Amino acid sequence: MRGIIAKIADSYGLSCLHKEYSKTDQFYFNEEEFSLIDGDYKKFYTRPNLPEIHFQQNKIESGYSKGKLKFSSEIDNGDINADSIFYYNLCKDEPKNTSVILIHGWRSEELNRLENVFLSSFIEESYDIYSYILPFHMERCPAEAVYSGEYFFSANVNRTLKSVQQSVSDIRALIRCIKEEKCGKVIIIGLSLGGMISNLLCEVEENIDILISLFYANDLHFTAYETIVGKFVKEDFMKNGFDKEQLKRSWSIINPSLKKPLIDRDKILLVSGYYDKYIMNKDSDILWTNWDKPKRYVYKCGHSGIVLNKSRIRNDVLSFIHEREYCH
Repeated sequence: MRGIIAKIADSYGLSCLHKEYSKTDQFYFNEEEFSLIDGDYKKFYTRPNLPEIHFQQNKIESGYSKGKLKFSSEIDNGDINADSIFYYNLCKDEPKNTSVILIHGWRSEELNRLENVFLSSFIEESYDIYSYILPFHMERCPAEAVYSGEYFFSANVNRTLKSVQQSVSDIRALIRCIKEEKCGKVIIIGLSLGGMISNLLCEVEENIDILISLFYANDLHFTAYETIVGKFVKEDFMKNGFDKEQLKRSWSIINPSLKKPLIDRDKILLVSGYYDKYIMNKDSDILWTNWDKPKRYVYKCGHSGIVLNKSRIRNDVLSFIHEREYCH
């Protein structure tokens, strides 16, 4: 019965997803630009400088300051993405000096998916919570886009690379600020595309105390060519004669399963859905195996499990965090 419900939920979600698609061919590949970063991992994932953060407080409620913060992004990804943007909930009454950074998924139009699962629990814990806005999503989405995230993952090879690079850089800049100014712990929680960004983060950033990656994407070339999610992206590639092997090579630098984490396996929790129709188990298993099999839960659910199984996810994640807080 769980499998049937999961498949129905994911199928319905995908049908809604594909009602909105790029009306113009998104394909673009600049060989000269690509050659500047091809295989140069350290150059691509350069450590960002300590940012000058500007806080825009909205209100103070129940001992928490709530609002939005911005700082200049070090990655040039168009004017719409010139500023890194995070929404925050900062504890003012006896904070625990633990910060959680939440990273949403592809095509998200608001921050409710992860916040509905974790926000109230983390506030009870007196954690500071930051929610990152991925490039080309929500208020970083240009007016001409058909949907939030259209210009993040697409057949524009270079722009997709730049968007991943910028995401990692933006979040690392905030981590650096937290570590240098507060000396606090940092917990990263990513969902779907945000899970992929989280996984890349822990391969280049050692100052992560706990990583939680939920229903994580892995190899975007596989997503484009082998999954229902990538249907229209694949069409653009096929029309332009850009085959699977070319894309695999071009996007290898943003494939987290090709590297190892810098943080201990004991600090990593992976969560997948057995019936997930968005992120195929074949792909998520590769990362888990190549990372020497850190702790993982595979729920009997689909990608919609973040909604349908939110109580279990919340409890398992909190238990994982508490065990490591106690030990360390």
